[in-house]
Amino acid sequence: MPLQRLSSELPRQNQSGNERLLELIQALGWIRTNDTGIAVIAPAGDRILNIGSEKHKLRRALLDYVEVARPPWLMFALDGRMKTLKFAPIEFSQSMSEAYLGEGYDDEVVEFWDTLAALARGQQNIRLSSIGRQGERLTLAYEKQRTGRDPIWRSIESNADGYDVLSVLSSDDHAQRPIEVKTSTMGMAGTLHLTRNEWESTDTMAHHAFHLWDLKNSASPKLAIVPRALMAQHVPTDNGGGSWREVEISFQQFADIFSLQTVS
Repeated sequence: MPLQRLSSELPRQNQSGNERLLELIQALGWIRTNDTGIAVIAPAGDRILNIGSEKHKLRRALLDYVEVARPPWLMFALDGRMKTLKFAPIEFSQSMSEAYLGEGYDDEVVEFWDTLAALARGQQNIRLSSIGRQGERLTLAYEKQRTGRDPIWRSIESNADGYDVLSVLSSDDHAQRPIEVKTSTMGMAGTLHLTRNEWESTDTMAHHAFHLWDLKNSASPKLAIVPRALMAQHVPTDNGGGSWREVEISFQQFADIFSLQTVS
């Protein structure tokens, strides 16, 4: 039948509820309209219909929804099944239980939760990347105001240089100042992650500095400018047969610098 008629034929909800349901089903790629406006099953919908059991149909449907909608509760999957089932909206935790995903450790169940965590990790990386870009934009504006020159947004071109922004020392001294930008929305509870490669690539950069942006209050961002020599006090060294690969450093270590720096 024509797609526009379909919502009135669905028995389960009122008209507006059915229309929202159809919009969701189309967004998930389960149905589409053909050239004459008739509703037909789309490939993703056909895939679900051809799955053998109801529990496997429901599992695939849940993954389809998460992949497309990226709901906020997806982030709980990073902390495991228990937390996801506890904090996800009831309709999703119930659906997961009905799909026999709430217990057991068979290969398919473990694979589902691993897939969910991978999707959450991707979403988290996108969010963190977005937060990082905010800090980089703030540094670009800050350096332009400080020096009167347009800095170079290097991280857009390459992530392998050991810095995100290339500025100069001052309006009078045009010696290069490479700047690595780290950003957090958690205030002094925030942390920065520094890889060994990032750190060692700065070794020959005489004027390298770190810009730490605290965006807990997005309307009033705070900046700490940390010279490489000061950051070095918090970077580990290799001992015995061990070697470090990444270090996590709290913004709290530089709280006094945040309090001194003003950003207009």
